[in-house]
This record gives sequence, C-alpha cells and structure tokens, in this order.
Amino acid sequence: MLDLHCHLLPAIDDGSKDLDTSIKMLDIAKKNNTKAIIATPHVIEGKWLPSWEQIVESCNILTTESRKYGLNIPIYPGGEVAIHMDMLDIVKGPGPYCLNSGRYILVELPAMEIPRFTEDFFFTLEARGITPVLAHPERHPLLAKEPEIVAEWIRRGILIQVNGSSIMGRMGDRAQAMAELLLTRNMVHCIGSDAHSAKNRNPDLSKAAERIVSLVGLEMARQIMTVNPQRIIDSQDVEVFAIQSGRKKSGIFQRLLNKFGGNW
Repeated sequence: MLDLHCHLLPAIDDGSKDLDTSIKMLDIAKKNNTKAIIATPHVIEGKWLPSWEQIVESCNILTTESRKYGLNIPIYPGGEVAIHMDMLDIVKGPGPYCLNSGRYILVELPAMEIPRFTEDFFFTLEARGITPVLAHPERHPLLAKEPEIVAEWIRRGILIQVNGSSIMGRMGDRAQAMAELLLTRNMVHCIGSDAHSAKNRNPDLSKAAERIVSLVGLEMARQIMTVNPQRIIDSQDVEVFAIQSGRKKSGIFQRLLNKFGGNW
C-alpha cells in the first residue's frame, strides 16, 4: 500500500507533535505493510502555511532519522492545500506543494461548505497542468447529500482520495456509508491514512485494505492502493474507470444515505 495523505512531519501543523511521534508513526506504517508515504501538511492561508522548502527539508530530516531505526519507507513531500483562491498565488504549476513535486495536488474543501469558486479553482489548476486530488470527500456533509457532485467532478478530471479511517467507520456512519458508496461506484482513485499521531489517528491502513478488497475485489483494490498512487507519485496518467450507476443501491448504503439526506 501507498499512503497519499499523512500528517507525518513533526511540529509543522496539527499532525505529529515531534520527531519521536513521527518515528512511531513510521513504525506503525511499516508493520502494517505501507511501502511509501506522501507527507501532506496543511497548507492554509493565515493558519498553517509552511514554505515548500520547509516541507522538503523536514521530509529529508525525517528520512535520515528514520533510517537509524531501520524504517526505510520512502517519504515524499506534498501538502493538503485548502481550496481557496489565495492558494493559486503560490501554486503556479507542477512543483511546490504538489505531490512529490509533480503534477498532482491534494486539495481540501472547507469542512461545512462548498465555496462558489470551487470549480474555478479546479479549472485554474488544470489549466496550469495540475490535476487536483480531492481529500476525503466522504466526510463532507453536503457531498453526502449530493454524491452526484463528486461524480461530475470526476468526469471533469478530478481524482478522489478516501481515508482508511472513514472506510472502517471511525469517522461515523455517514462517512463510512459515503466511502463505501464511492468505492463501489468506481469513484475512488487512491487512499490515505490522514494520520495525525501514533495513537487514535495513526497510519495503519491494513484493516481498511481488507475492507476495500471485500467491497471491490482484489484487482480494483490493487489499483486504488498501489497502482494509482505510484502513478501519482511518478506524475504519470491515472486510469479512471467508468462510474457505476447508483440507481440500484440497497442495504446499508441506501439506509444510511437516506438517514443523512443522501440524493443519488
């Protein structure tokens, strides 16, 4: 597995508080079969806005320190960039704040709204040669009500990252139902731990991987957990499968989405 969303770098945002925590997080990742991690600290105007040089240097330091403990997991630089028009002033094209300095960028919506300029934000990034990867849309209450919004974004070239914790129900029933719906409709392209510590929100993706296999089968699970993430790291094209119709959903998907106002 490759983890494309992890707050692993020490003392840079609300993730790992220090180097010792980061080493513990890497140890958990290694023990649970994670082969590479992209470090994605928050990049938010006025709150957490680390320089790209700081992110790269922190990745290099952590890589060097982790090797002292036999933790030879590649750590690539990236960021979780807030969807805000001011961010376009610092993201001019592939490179800084993109995943492994390439042509993909992890972006995050505000927790409770979809800004009016969201599609303009996506369009501007794509016009600059950058493909947005939307972080954990399964957690967003408005998208849970209107999953078709996510489908339309995918049709326009946006990729989707889902959190392992959501798949396992640790972010609540609504997020779990939405994550499973996205998975079974071919609307997930990669996963991430979104880990912030070595405790509750840690980088263990092993149980989520098992659940993904049970939902979509081994071949598709491999695409989501290994093939697509490696292509993103390498700035290569990602294969996007046709979105499956949602008209026949049943069982837990239908009950939970009905409960939370889903419209699919």
